[in-house]
Amino acid sequence: MYNRRYFIMGRIQTGRSHQDWYAVLCLFVSYLSWVWLIKGLGVMLPTLQEQFATQTWRVGWMLSIITAVICFTGTALSVVPILIRALLGRRFTTNYGTAVGIGTAGGAVGMITVGPFTQLLLDTYGWRGALLILGGLFMHLGVCGALLRSASSDETNDSYQLVSTDANEEPQVGLSSAEETGNLKKSSRLSAFKDALSAQMKHFGFSVCFKFSFWITAVIFICRRFVVDQWMIYFISQAGVKDFSPYDAVTFTTAGGVGNVVTKILLGVIVDKGLLKLRPVIALMITLSSSAILITPWINSYWLMMVTTVVYFSSQGTLALLNDLYTRELLGPDLLTCAFAWMDLASAILSFSLGFFPGWMYDQTGSFDWAFFIIGCISALSLTALLMEWVQARCKPKQTA
Repeated sequence: MYNRRYFIMGRIQTGRSHQDWYAVLCLFVSYLSWVWLIKGLGVMLPTLQEQFATQTWRVGWMLSIITAVICFTGTALSVVPILIRALLGRRFTTNYGTAVGIGTAGGAVGMITVGPFTQLLLDTYGWRGALLILGGLFMHLGVCGALLRSASSDETNDSYQLVSTDANEEPQVGLSSAEETGNLKKSSRLSAFKDALSAQMKHFGFSVCFKFSFWITAVIFICRRFVVDQWMIYFISQAGVKDFSPYDAVTFTTAGGVGNVVTKILLGVIVDKGLLKLRPVIALMITLSSSAILITPWINSYWLMMVTTVVYFSSQGTLALLNDLYTRELLGPDLLTCAFAWMDLASAILSFSLGFFPGWMYDQTGSFDWAFFIIGCISALSLTALLMEWVQARCKPKQTA
C-alpha cells in the first residue's frame, strides 16, 4: 500500500517538473512571437510608409493600435504570456527568477533573429509575402496549449485530508446553516448588495486594482511596455535618419538581443541566489535603460550606436524579468493572473493614446531626436514607483506609532 503510494507520488513529482519546464518553453515561444510581431512590423515601417504613400505617424500609430487591440482584447499573443507567467509564479516556489529569465529570453532571441529574417523576407517576397510568412509562424503558438495539461486526479487527490469521524461528535451542519440563514435575514439589502458587488469584483479581478502595491509594480510595467514597443517600432527608421543602412540597424538590434540573453539569465540566477537585492537592481536597470534612450539623439557614431543599443535592450529586458519577481513579491502568486491582465489593459490604453506621437514629431521636425528624448523621460518615470513604495514604508511606522 505504502509502496504504491510512494510510486504514485514519484510519478506526480516527475510530471510536475516536466509541466513546469513545458511552461517555461511556452513562455519562451510567446515572447519570441511578440517581438517578431512588433519588431517585424517596425522593420517594415519604411516600406509600408512608401507603399501606402502616407505619413510616418499614421503607419506608426497603426502598428501601435495593433498592439493595443491585442492587449485590450486579450487574444493570442496577449493571453498566452499572461497565463503562463502566472502559472510560473505558482509552480516555481524556488528558482523562479531563473525560470522567468529563461522564458523571457525568447524576446531576446526574437530580437536577434527577426531583423535579418524580416529584411530577407522583404527583399525576397515583398511586404505582403513577409506578413504572410510571419503570420504563419505565429500559428506555432497554438502548440503551447497542447503541451500544458490540467492537474491529474492523483495529484488533486493528494491534497485531500481525511476528516476525523468521532461517534460522540454530533454533526454541526444544520446548526451552522441555521445561523447563516438567520444572519442573512438580519442583514440589510444594502449590505447584501455590497457583499455581492465585492464578490463579483473579486471574481473578475477588479479587487487587485484597489491595492496600492499593484500600482507600484504596474507603473514599472506600463512605462516599460510602452517604451519598448515604441523603440522597436521606430528604431529602424530612426537609424535611417542618422544615415545608417537598414543592415546596420539590424546589426544594432542583433547585438542588443545578444546582450539581453546574457544579462537576463545571469541576473535571474543571481537574484535567486540572493546575491543582489531586488529593488536596487530594478532602480539600476531603469536608470540604464532611460539614460541609453535619452542620449540617443546625440549619438551618430556606429560603435556608440551599437553600445547604447546593447545597454538599452539588455537593461529593459532584465527589467521585464525583475518586474515579474517584484509583482509576485508584492501581490503573491494568487493575484498574478489578474494583475498581469490589468497591466496589459492599461498599457494598451497608453499605446492607443500616445503611439502616434514619435512618428508625428518626426513628420513635424524631420528628426526622431525629441521623440526619443520624451520616450526616455517616460521610461524614467518608472523610478517614481520605487519612490512610492519607499514613502509608503516610511509612513507605516508613523501610523502604527
